[in-house]
Amino acid sequence: MSYLETMKGWIMLMLFVGLIGAGLWNESKLPQARLPELSDTDKRFLLSLARRQLESVITTGRGITVDRGSIPENVQVPAACFVTLNENGMLRGCILDSFTPHEPMYKNVMRNVVLAATSDPRFPPVRPAELPKIEIEISVLDRPKPLSFSGPDDLLRKLHPGVDGVILKTRTGSSTYLPQVWETFPDPVDFLSSLCEKQGADPNCWRSDPPPTVEIYHVIHFSESDLGDER
Repeated sequence: MSYLETMKGWIMLMLFVGLIGAGLWNESKLPQARLPELSDTDKRFLLSLARRQLESVITTGRGITVDRGSIPENVQVPAACFVTLNENGMLRGCILDSFTPHEPMYKNVMRNVVLAATSDPRFPPVRPAELPKIEIEISVLDRPKPLSFSGPDDLLRKLHPGVDGVILKTRTGSSTYLPQVWETFPDPVDFLSSLCEKQGADPNCWRSDPPPTVEIYHVIHFSESDLGDER
């Protein structure tokens, strides 16, 4: 079985057990998680690892082998890592396989960079010719936490634009935006309305009765351009 076939099998398993998508987990089984300490050296290691993995899988169909002795200690802890690919400043693919940390951070980055390139249903798989134009972004997540609110106005007051990643669960489905998306929707009303539309619901679904379930999380976010793009 090829590496890409293995990755496709993994994403189908995640869809089956309900780990992909916002908020689909058993909270009692989640580890207590918070944002890790990551130095610039750690971040560069993860970005370089993601780049090498991406280029190897797209050009040869095989993943890379990592020398365990070269892996910084900070990136060996379990973590959930959202990987985003941008091409010429436009989204080219993004995936988080699970909000639940289930493997070391560096392995999750390696997994999700491949899934972002090959399994985002909105885009065709990345082609070798596109690789020089693609920038990799990594967001390391902490554990999502329920947000209590008394109504729509209270929800608006309790959100922190630019800081909170938001998971919105309604009768229609669930959707999530990373904190970086506040740059596109700085107004909380627009942010929540877009989250509703993302899951195929009415833009005002966040005002519904009964109210939706909302969870927030935070990230450490970094990209190749942030750290000088040492390719």
